[in-house]
Amino acid sequence: MFRYEEPTWADQWFNYFTRAEKILKEAEARKGEKPLYKPSRSQYIFYHNSFNREASEEVGSDGIRRSTVGLSTNIAYNEHPPCTSPFATLEKKFLDDLRLELAHRGSYIILRAVVFPNRYVSVSTIAEDENGEVELVQIYNQDDRRSPECIVPEGQVFIVKEPYFKTTSSGGTSIRVDHVSDIIFLDGEDERIPEKWRPRLKLLARRSLDWKDDGNGFYKKKQYFEAAQCYTKGLEIAEPGSVSDIFLLLNRAQAYLELGYNEKALIDADKVLSYEPLNQKALYRSALACYKDGDYESAKSRLVKLLKKFPENKNAKERLLRTFQRLREQRTGKYEFLKMRNQVKEWGEKRGKLDCAEYVGPVRVGKAGGKGRGLFATRDVKFGELLLCSKAFKVCHKEAANARLEILFNLKARKGQAGTHSQLVQELIQELYHNPKKAKRFYDLHTGDYKRVRGETVDGLPIVDSHLVMRIMLRNAFECSRLSSVDDPLENLFREKTEVEKMIAEASPTGTAEGSGLWIMPSYINHSCWQNSTRSFLGDLLIVRAARDLSEGEEITINYMENESGVQKRQKAFLSEWGFECKCTMCEIETAEPQGVQDKRDELVEKALKFKVYLKQSTEKIESGVAPMIKLIKGIEATYTKPEFIHPRVQLLSPTHILQTFLVRTERPPDVFFLAKQSLNGLGFKIATKGGRVVIERYGHMCYPVVNLFVHVVTAGAMMGDLLTAVLWRNITIKIYEVVVGEKESFFDAFGRALLQAGVPVD
Repeated sequence: MFRYEEPTWADQWFNYFTRAEKILKEAEARKGEKPLYKPSRSQYIFYHNSFNREASEEVGSDGIRRSTVGLSTNIAYNEHPPCTSPFATLEKKFLDDLRLELAHRGSYIILRAVVFPNRYVSVSTIAEDENGEVELVQIYNQDDRRSPECIVPEGQVFIVKEPYFKTTSSGGTSIRVDHVSDIIFLDGEDERIPEKWRPRLKLLARRSLDWKDDGNGFYKKKQYFEAAQCYTKGLEIAEPGSVSDIFLLLNRAQAYLELGYNEKALIDADKVLSYEPLNQKALYRSALACYKDGDYESAKSRLVKLLKKFPENKNAKERLLRTFQRLREQRTGKYEFLKMRNQVKEWGEKRGKLDCAEYVGPVRVGKAGGKGRGLFATRDVKFGELLLCSKAFKVCHKEAANARLEILFNLKARKGQAGTHSQLVQELIQELYHNPKKAKRFYDLHTGDYKRVRGETVDGLPIVDSHLVMRIMLRNAFECSRLSSVDDPLENLFREKTEVEKMIAEASPTGTAEGSGLWIMPSYINHSCWQNSTRSFLGDLLIVRAARDLSEGEEITINYMENESGVQKRQKAFLSEWGFECKCTMCEIETAEPQGVQDKRDELVEKALKFKVYLKQSTEKIESGVAPMIKLIKGIEATYTKPEFIHPRVQLLSPTHILQTFLVRTERPPDVFFLAKQSLNGLGFKIATKGGRVVIERYGHMCYPVVNLFVHVVTAGAMMGDLLTAVLWRNITIKIYEVVVGEKESFFDAFGRALLQAGVPVD
């Protein structure tokens, strides 16, 4: 985990944080005061435009920020709740009335943007009040799919409810809008716009169909939010139930579907159906909204109704077939995994989403004593059985073109996370704001000690507390990859990380450089360093399988970190990231060990890992590293005193893989074979050959590197001429792969080349 007190990869980030922390602490001391100094209007605009020029290379022609080479920052240090008061009860304020480090409760301020906006972490603009005073306004958590000039163009008038006035990390001041429900963008005809800012020439009266035409123009340009806004303006003046009203509702429903606002799309389509119960487009779009929301039974009933009246509707036929497939997946847990994996591999820089259903197997959510809630087996479960396939509530993969790699600072906790966490918070907020019915499942997750506000809506719109969303995300989100397996993993095992990946890994509690996502039901699974289930990722699908036989009522656990750290580092991460101390058997054993033993083990592991550089050198150099590596591994093994099936040798995983690679490169199959089997034994496995097949009599520590060990047994056995042993171990290896990766269909994609080179049949 990245700790600011102990900077590693980036001293400049440590210096930046220290300076920002100093400024913000000084600002806290001046809470309630006026700023000592404010730039002039021209200075504000100059600074803003200078930033725009510097940032222009990182922004596409559509104004949307692309994936960055470096890391930007998002500093969270003052959690303030959103406004829950109706607008009519708020008192008007001006910029001169604002005081530092306060959310001005019971008040609002009306502003007008005077510059072209920019986007870095927030959408930023310079805005004036009616008195001509100006201030920087930072608008957070807006939809990344919209360009800044579409959100707050120059001349846009907007209201900020209960404005939070703050000192920025650079020493300036700004109005920071964290909560999307705290800002109201006004159109040109809104009566709340001050007289002096209203257009001098009033627009000619517009017909509802004029707004429809404007909306269609935006829709063709894939500006779906702006299209929906135009349709909404048309609906405000259309006669309810009229032809134009129905057209506008149908078009807005389609725009909402494109935006992912499925609940809003369903409301519009159902309103059309209240006027015309057999409207073909309304039936289809309502079914599509249900389908996209995972309500496949409702989608089926609507599609069946549509096809009874319009049997030649090709889209409805195709969608009904897909709906039947989703219902089958939901009921049986049977998926076309290989097809799905190939789809994910084709995503490239696109934002992907698999077309599949969720599956809930023999598990339930229940009370877990002092751990809050957990997931439990509802019956006896066999090793490898599918427990759960969960679709992401929201996921941000680092490979996507619009991925934002940022450091999310938390001053109170003095810790940081790097990757897509900040982007995930933003996208969760948008999801909750536009699909409020889904919010209940999200808000039911653990939040720690955060005090929630009362009320779900104000002035007919959802209230979304961005700080609450961040708390829930930090407690429940998973770092994730698009795929839990890659092709030729043995070749990629020691691939060098990029500089950005190194930065993200240092700042991550798990030490990985991946994306992040939130899955509702898997969030209830509690941690154990020696997990009894495995989680894997396939696009936006999270798969959970049993890592050993489970008894009815047994709690399901996963390893939150999946790395090889010693107990002290693990416990430090658990406490800071998730607020608990792990009391699993592994942690209890290692905690009871003398400090000298722990230090000796860590020291030897560190020495062993340094031999990884030999892999880039000659065969002779690698050969020279074999003996010292064997000595180091024996030394690490000697630090363990408990049996392997009680205390698996997890910290030996990486050193063992380095030595395995040395032995493979120097063509020593017998040694590879022996070391792999010995390593599996060290992880707690007991494996025997009975009745002409390989049987696992005791399950050990299950993680992806274990698959590599099994593969080494297979390939080394074949290279030694023992093809029977190789084939028998190949079969059990496929099962291990399925448990760890989630599916077995891609096994030969991943390891086929290695097996063929060793002479192992792949049929």
